[in-house]
Amino acid sequence: MLSEIPKLLGNLVTAEGIKMVALYLIDGTPVCVKMAEKDKELLPVLYWLEGQIKNMLHSISTLNLDEASFKFKNLIVVLIPVSKTAVLGIIADEESSIYKRNLDIKTVCLKLGKMIKGV
Repeated sequence: MLSEIPKLLGNLVTAEGIKMVALYLIDGTPVCVKMAEKDKELLPVLYWLEGQIKNMLHSISTLNLDEASFKFKNLIVVLIPVSKTAVLGIIADEESSIYKRNLDIKTVCLKLGKMIKGV
């Protein structure tokens, strides 16, 4: 079942406006990372996320947040818990369709949560 995670994230990263999708464990360890394409614009965001991920994921978990969002110029970073031990991270264009993006993300979160709970 866990072998389906790369395929699931790969499908999500092909959605319009999504630049990167990653599944992180609560301690900040990346389980799977998928990028739409190499993009130098993402580097500062990824460095910031790497430096902040453990603290942010801990806050999401302890405060029981539905999600945490950040904006960097024209990019949006969203962290969404999919279980008690994993968080989905997404970097997307600000201009992409919010409704379509959120629908795709919620669907993937539900599937990931079911996969992870079974482990």
